[in-house]
Amino acid sequence: MRIPDACRFTGISRSSLYLLIARGEVEIVKMGAATLVLTESLRDLIERQRGTSTSRTAAPIRCRSDQDEVRKSDRQSRSRRTANDFASIPLFERD
Repeated sequence: MRIPDACRFTGISRSSLYLLIARGEVEIVKMGAATLVLTESLRDLIERQRGTSTSRTAAPIRCRSDQDEVRKSDRQSRSRRTANDFASIPLFERD
């Protein structure tokens, strides 16, 4: 497949794909002026990434309602602050 198709297939940017090609992690074939990325090479890349520690320890995506509750409670706590809450924060160094 061509470069733009490979980017859509993997969800990575064009520059990231070229970096992977330069490192030898993705195999290409030149046919005339066209650069073709081997589909099997992309599948292997994805499988290798699935096996990394980063992908195994990734945090699950929270549902939207949980995020809204966090934002709501944060807004409420900020609105209850008074001038005394900031009195202990030095704005200027004293000599």
